Amino acid sequence: MNVPTSASAGPKPAPADTSCATTGAVDFGFDLAGTGWKFTTGDDPAWADPAFADGTWRDWSVPDNWGDHSDLSSYDGFAWYRKTFTLPARPSGVTDAAVVAALGKIDDADQTFLNGREIGRTGGFPPNFDSTWEVPREYYPADGLLNWGGANTLAVRVYDGTGGGGFYQGPVGLYSKARLRTLAGISGTAVTRTQLAHVCAVLNRQHSAVAKRDLRGYAASLAPGYFHQGYTSEVRLAEVQALMRAGKVTLSDTQAEVFKNARGHLVVDTIRTWTGLPPTRELLHIDPRKQLELGDHSRFFRHDYASAAMGRRAEFNVYLPESYTRTSTKRYPVVYMLNGFNGSNIEWEARDIDTVLDKLIRENGLSETIVIFPDGGSGWYVDTSAGNYRSMIVNEIVPLVDRTFRTVADRDHRGVSGVSMGGQGAFTLGLTNPAVFSSIASHMGALSLAPLVGTPAEQATNAGLRPLTLVAGMSAADLNRHRFYFDGGDSDEYRFGAAAQQMSTLLAGKGVRHDYQLGAGRHDDAYWMPKLLRSFQLHTEQFRSR
Repeated sequence: MNVPTSASAGPKPAPADTSCATTGAVDFGFDLAGTGWKFTTGDDPAWADPAFADGTWRDWSVPDNWGDHSDLSSYDGFAWYRKTFTLPARPSGVTDAAVVAALGKIDDADQTFLNGREIGRTGGFPPNFDSTWEVPREYYPADGLLNWGGANTLAVRVYDGTGGGGFYQGPVGLYSKARLRTLAGISGTAVTRTQLAHVCAVLNRQHSAVAKRDLRGYAASLAPGYFHQGYTSEVRLAEVQALMRAGKVTLSDTQAEVFKNARGHLVVDTIRTWTGLPPTRELLHIDPRKQLELGDHSRFFRHDYASAAMGRRAEFNVYLPESYTRTSTKRYPVVYMLNGFNGSNIEWEARDIDTVLDKLIRENGLSETIVIFPDGGSGWYVDTSAGNYRSMIVNEIVPLVDRTFRTVADRDHRGVSGVSMGGQGAFTLGLTNPAVFSSIASHMGALSLAPLVGTPAEQATNAGLRPLTLVAGMSAADLNRHRFYFDGGDSDEYRFGAAAQQMSTLLAGKGVRHDYQLGAGRHDDAYWMPKLLRSFQLHTEQFRSR
């Protein structure tokens, strides 16, 4: 009698693929904040060289604000930071590619070198200056660049266009993504090999579908109710279809780490790259039972698109109210919130504006509202050679938001607010586009200034867009198509409190209803943020009146 051996039962199944990602990443961190830095003003590319002798430079520490030093209090321009440090021996399980050089936030633009090689830059230097003071810096050293157990030199070229400059916020150091998640308050546990294979099956399925231009195959990897960074499955598939129609398209995930969060989701911390789009670090949520991507169901996120008005990809942030992801039918009014000079959409992240708005709406009975934060740069919300910011918002972002999110898509349920330059922009965009915006709110707005951007000829053309001048030339009937709120501090350094008083006098003289507040304070967040309730009450009154 022949007894079958295990071999005669057929070939063993191939081992599950777990090569797409790792789990249980080493919690590594090497803090570079504090003393031991060298600093000098000026600019010389030779200063990136690790061999450069910086002994005559000033001793320094970071984070810092060089404006706090009396001899630099009015200095705007280039400066360099250098730090030479010794890393420990390479920890077991740590590769160079798994290390993130986190430099916190730098005012305004930077170019960073590690051991003489550029590892990243953020913002723009003259003549194409672009302030990115609010953007967290995360750069990825190439394999073999770090000198474990030996000396390393980090050199950071910084340009400040206005105000204080430097590393104004940490963390500053070399960290594993696991450590960065801990610093960001994101917790989780390692997954099993089976769960890792489960995640790889989902990612590989997506990569394969995209490579084959198989939209249905990609769609089959998304869970019912998928919602990720504001994208429903319908919106995500429309974007993927557009990429496929444009030509060859690829999707890749690198430096992927998997952990299980408190909800039991398998979360992939990955650098995701679509052909033609910049790599982005994402946290992908995978169903632990089905091979499907769930989405993160985030209510505050960045969104970008190809802007014809700007001739580049443009970005804006989106806040969705608490009930948005719990319903599929309710529609919401929208407020457009405009940043101040040298700002962008990302500055609102630093203010934790989503938490602020959740609390404000919940505790004060305000209308649940979608809030959009465009990247206004320093463009004064007009169309000039410096950028077509008006067209970007009015002709592109407003229709895009109405197509993408569940909005009440009419002017009666669409308001505009702004801070400083953005307060000026709220008046000019609102009053010159009455078919688009109804309620208008300005916090410490530059109501006495015309747009300070563009060529002299462009500034002359836009001189009439000084809010006080604009309002003076309008009829009471036209002005009363809007609701107004505005404020200003009595110690505002730019006298925008006085401008608010003038605006109140002007509107009152025309018999136009408005809500105005002059209070103790300077031109800063401490003055205007407590007034956010007043401005959103105005928007709520408008939305509920229709």
